[in-house]
Amino acid sequence: MVYALVCLALIFADQLSKALAFALYDGGMEATYWLGRIFGINNVYNDGISFSWKIPGDETGEATQLVVIIITCIAAAVILFFLWKLPRDRRFLRWSLVVILAGAVGNLIDRIAIGSVRDFIFMDFGLVPAFSNNVADLEITVGAILFIVALLFVDQDAVFRKNKKEEEEEVEEAVEELQGKGLHMPEQKGELYEEPYFPPEEPGKTDGSDQISRKLPPQPGDADGGDDRD
Repeated sequence: MVYALVCLALIFADQLSKALAFALYDGGMEATYWLGRIFGINNVYNDGISFSWKIPGDETGEATQLVVIIITCIAAAVILFFLWKLPRDRRFLRWSLVVILAGAVGNLIDRIAIGSVRDFIFMDFGLVPAFSNNVADLEITVGAILFIVALLFVDQDAVFRKNKKEEEEEVEEAVEELQGKGLHMPEQKGELYEEPYFPPEEPGKTDGSDQISRKLPPQPGDADGGDDRD
Protein backbone atom coordinates (compact mmCIF):
# COMPACT_ATOMS: atom_id res chain seq x y z
CA MET A 1 0.00 0.00 0.00
CA VAL A 2 2.81 2.43 0.89
CA TYR A 3 4.56 1.73 -2.41
CA ALA A 4 1.35 2.42 -4.33
CA LEU A 5 0.72 5.69 -2.49
CA VAL A 6 4.27 6.93 -3.08
CA CYS A 7 4.09 5.94 -6.75
CA LEU A 8 0.80 7.83 -7.19
CA ALA A 9 2.23 10.86 -5.38
CA LEU A 10 5.24 10.94 -7.73
CA ILE A 11 2.99 10.64 -10.78
CA PHE A 12 0.81 13.46 -9.48
CA ALA A 13 3.88 15.65 -8.85
CA ASP A 14 5.01 15.10 -12.43
CA GLN A 15 1.64 15.94 -13.96
CA LEU A 16 1.12 18.96 -11.72
CA SER A 17 4.56 20.39 -12.47
CA LYS A 18 3.98 20.02 -16.22
CA ALA A 19 0.58 21.67 -16.03
CA LEU A 20 1.90 24.61 -14.00
CA ALA A 21 4.99 25.10 -16.19
CA PHE A 22 2.98 25.19 -19.42
CA ALA A 23 0.22 27.34 -17.91
CA LEU A 24 2.44 29.96 -16.26
CA TYR A 25 5.41 30.19 -18.61
CA ASP A 26 4.74 31.70 -22.03
CA GLY A 27 8.27 31.83 -23.40
CA GLY A 28 7.84 28.80 -25.62
CA MET A 29 11.03 26.97 -26.56
CA GLU A 30 13.19 29.97 -25.60
CA ALA A 31 14.79 29.17 -22.25
CA THR A 32 14.81 31.48 -19.27
CA TYR A 33 17.96 30.62 -17.32
CA TRP A 34 18.56 30.00 -13.64
CA LEU A 35 21.97 29.54 -12.00
CA GLY A 36 23.93 31.03 -14.86
CA ARG A 37 23.31 29.14 -18.07
CA ILE A 38 23.11 25.65 -16.56
CA PHE A 39 19.45 25.37 -15.66
CA GLY A 40 16.41 27.09 -17.11
CA ILE A 41 12.76 26.72 -18.00
CA ASN A 42 11.12 26.44 -21.40
CA ASN A 43 8.17 24.68 -23.00
CA VAL A 44 8.90 21.83 -25.40
CA TYR A 45 6.55 19.19 -26.80
CA ASN A 46 8.78 16.18 -27.40
CA ASP A 47 7.27 13.66 -29.82
CA GLY A 48 10.46 11.56 -29.80
CA ILE A 49 12.48 10.06 -26.96
CA SER A 50 15.74 11.30 -25.40
CA PHE A 51 17.14 14.37 -27.18
CA SER A 52 13.98 14.28 -29.37
CA TRP A 53 15.32 11.25 -31.26
CA LYS A 54 12.80 9.54 -33.59
CA ILE A 55 12.72 6.41 -35.66
CA PRO A 56 14.47 7.20 -38.98
CA GLY A 57 11.91 8.28 -41.58
CA ASP A 58 9.22 9.02 -38.97
CA GLU A 59 8.76 12.72 -39.62
CA THR A 60 5.46 13.02 -37.72
CA GLY A 61 6.68 11.03 -34.72
CA GLU A 62 3.56 8.87 -34.66
CA ALA A 63 5.42 5.61 -35.21
CA THR A 64 7.96 6.55 -32.55
CA GLN A 65 5.18 7.34 -30.10
CA LEU A 66 3.49 4.00 -30.74
CA VAL A 67 6.71 2.04 -30.26
CA VAL A 68 7.58 3.92 -27.07
CA ILE A 69 4.06 3.41 -25.67
CA ILE A 70 4.26 -0.34 -26.28
CA ILE A 71 7.74 -0.60 -24.75
CA THR A 72 6.70 1.49 -21.74
CA CYS A 73 3.63 -0.69 -21.11
CA ILE A 74 5.75 -3.84 -21.25
CA ALA A 75 8.37 -2.32 -18.94
CA ALA A 76 5.70 -1.22 -16.47
CA ALA A 77 4.21 -4.72 -16.44
CA VAL A 78 7.64 -6.25 -15.81
CA ILE A 79 8.31 -3.82 -12.95
CA LEU A 80 4.94 -4.60 -11.36
CA PHE A 81 5.69 -8.32 -11.62
CA PHE A 82 9.04 -7.91 -9.86
CA LEU A 83 7.48 -5.71 -7.18
CA TRP A 84 4.95 -8.48 -6.56
CA LYS A 85 7.59 -11.26 -6.47
CA LEU A 86 10.42 -9.54 -4.60
CA PRO A 87 10.52 -10.25 -0.84
CA ARG A 88 9.56 -7.33 1.37
CA ASP A 89 12.95 -7.24 3.07
CA ARG A 90 14.59 -6.13 -0.20
CA ARG A 91 13.29 -2.60 0.33
CA PHE A 92 16.04 -0.63 -1.40
CA LEU A 93 15.58 -2.54 -4.64
CA ARG A 94 11.81 -2.28 -4.43
CA TRP A 95 11.90 1.49 -3.87
CA SER A 96 14.15 2.00 -6.88
CA LEU A 97 11.63 0.14 -9.04
CA VAL A 98 8.76 2.22 -7.63
CA VAL A 99 10.52 5.48 -8.58
CA ILE A 100 11.28 4.20 -12.09
CA LEU A 101 7.67 3.07 -12.52
CA ALA A 102 6.32 6.46 -11.46
CA GLY A 103 8.46 8.27 -14.01
CA ALA A 104 7.58 5.86 -16.79
CA VAL A 105 3.85 6.18 -16.11
CA GLY A 106 4.10 9.97 -15.90
CA ASN A 107 5.49 10.23 -19.43
CA LEU A 108 3.18 7.48 -20.66
CA ILE A 109 0.17 9.58 -19.65
CA ASP A 110 1.48 12.45 -21.79
CA ARG A 111 2.11 10.24 -24.82
CA ILE A 112 -1.37 8.74 -24.69
CA ALA A 113 -3.23 11.96 -23.82
CA ILE A 114 -1.53 14.55 -26.04
CA GLY A 115 0.71 12.54 -28.36
CA SER A 116 3.98 13.94 -26.97
CA VAL A 117 5.84 14.53 -23.72
CA ARG A 118 5.86 17.95 -22.08
CA ASP A 119 9.41 19.01 -21.19
CA PHE A 120 10.16 22.22 -19.30
CA ILE A 121 13.38 21.79 -17.29
CA PHE A 122 16.18 23.09 -19.49
CA MET A 123 19.73 21.86 -18.81
CA ASP A 124 23.02 22.83 -20.45
CA PHE A 125 26.09 21.24 -18.85
CA GLY A 126 28.34 21.82 -21.83
CA LEU A 127 29.40 18.17 -22.08
CA VAL A 128 26.38 17.15 -24.16
CA PRO A 129 23.98 19.20 -26.28
CA ALA A 130 21.51 21.24 -24.22
CA PHE A 131 18.26 19.41 -23.59
CA SER A 132 14.92 19.74 -21.83
CA ASN A 133 13.30 17.17 -19.58
CA ASN A 134 10.69 16.97 -16.83
CA VAL A 135 10.03 15.58 -13.36
CA ALA A 136 9.21 12.12 -14.75
CA ASP A 137 12.59 11.99 -16.51
CA LEU A 138 14.31 12.91 -13.25
CA GLU A 139 12.39 10.18 -11.44
CA ILE A 140 13.50 7.61 -14.00
CA THR A 141 17.11 8.79 -13.71
CA VAL A 142 17.13 8.72 -9.89
CA GLY A 143 15.37 5.35 -9.84
CA ALA A 144 17.88 3.89 -12.29
CA ILE A 145 20.80 5.12 -10.14
CA LEU A 146 19.21 3.60 -7.03
CA PHE A 147 18.61 0.37 -8.93
CA ILE A 148 22.27 0.13 -9.95
CA VAL A 149 23.44 0.92 -6.41
CA ALA A 150 21.12 -1.78 -5.06
CA LEU A 151 22.42 -4.40 -7.49
CA LEU A 152 26.06 -3.53 -6.83
CA PHE A 153 26.22 -2.74 -3.11
CA VAL A 154 22.99 -2.72 -1.09
CA ASP A 155 20.75 -5.64 -2.02
CA GLN A 156 21.29 -8.95 -0.24
CA ASP A 157 22.42 -10.48 -3.54
CA ALA A 158 24.51 -7.45 -4.57
CA VAL A 159 27.63 -8.06 -6.65
CA PHE A 160 30.03 -6.44 -4.18
CA ARG A 161 28.35 -7.62 -1.00
CA LYS A 162 29.17 -10.78 0.90
CA ASN A 163 26.56 -13.45 0.51
CA LYS A 164 24.23 -14.36 3.31
CA LYS A 165 26.12 -17.52 4.22
CA GLU A 166 29.37 -15.64 4.76
CA GLU A 167 27.59 -13.04 6.89
CA GLU A 168 26.04 -15.78 9.05
CA GLU A 169 29.44 -17.39 9.50
CA GLU A 170 30.91 -14.08 10.64
CA VAL A 171 28.06 -13.63 13.13
CA GLU A 172 28.64 -17.14 14.51
CA GLU A 173 32.35 -16.42 14.92
CA ALA A 174 31.57 -13.17 16.74
CA VAL A 175 29.16 -15.00 19.09
CA GLU A 176 31.77 -17.66 19.86
CA GLU A 177 34.32 -14.95 20.62
CA LEU A 178 31.91 -13.23 23.02
CA GLN A 179 31.13 -16.50 24.74
CA GLY A 180 34.85 -17.10 25.22
CA LYS A 181 35.02 -13.80 27.11
CA GLY A 182 32.21 -14.76 29.49
CA LEU A 183 29.41 -13.11 27.54
CA HIS A 184 26.49 -15.25 26.51
CA MET A 185 23.72 -14.79 23.96
CA PRO A 186 20.29 -15.27 25.55
CA GLU A 187 17.85 -17.56 23.81
CA GLN A 188 15.34 -14.74 23.47
CA LYS A 189 16.00 -11.35 21.91
CA GLY A 190 17.63 -8.94 24.29
CA GLU A 191 20.93 -7.56 25.38
CA LEU A 192 24.01 -9.62 26.09
CA TYR A 193 24.43 -10.51 29.73
CA GLU A 194 27.51 -11.41 31.73
CA GLU A 195 27.73 -14.63 33.70
CA PRO A 196 27.78 -13.99 37.52
CA TYR A 197 31.18 -14.40 39.11
CA PHE A 198 31.65 -16.34 42.37
CA PRO A 199 35.07 -16.31 44.05
CA PRO A 200 36.75 -19.69 44.53
CA GLU A 201 36.64 -21.44 47.91
CA GLU A 202 39.37 -20.59 50.37
CA PRO A 203 41.85 -23.39 51.03
CA GLY A 204 40.94 -25.61 53.95
CA LYS A 205 37.22 -24.93 53.85
CA THR A 206 35.23 -27.93 52.72
CA ASP A 207 31.91 -27.01 54.29
CA GLY A 208 29.51 -25.89 51.61
CA SER A 209 27.71 -23.57 54.03
CA ASP A 210 30.37 -20.88 53.56
CA GLN A 211 29.97 -21.00 49.80
CA ILE A 212 26.21 -20.76 50.14
CA SER A 213 26.51 -17.78 52.46
CA ARG A 214 28.63 -15.97 49.90
CA LYS A 215 26.00 -16.53 47.26
CA LEU A 216 23.01 -15.49 49.39
CA PRO A 217 22.43 -12.01 50.83
CA PRO A 218 22.49 -11.57 54.66
CA GLN A 219 19.25 -12.46 56.37
CA PRO A 220 17.44 -10.24 58.93
CA GLY A 221 18.71 -10.84 62.44
CA ASP A 222 22.05 -12.18 61.23
CA ALA A 223 24.01 -9.04 62.02
CA ASP A 224 26.85 -10.94 63.69
CA GLY A 225 26.46 -14.00 61.54
CA GLY A 226 25.60 -16.13 64.61
CA ASP A 227 22.52 -18.00 65.78
CA ASP A 228 19.85 -15.93 67.63
CA ARG A 229 18.28 -18.94 69.28
CA ASP A 230 18.51 -19.21 73.09
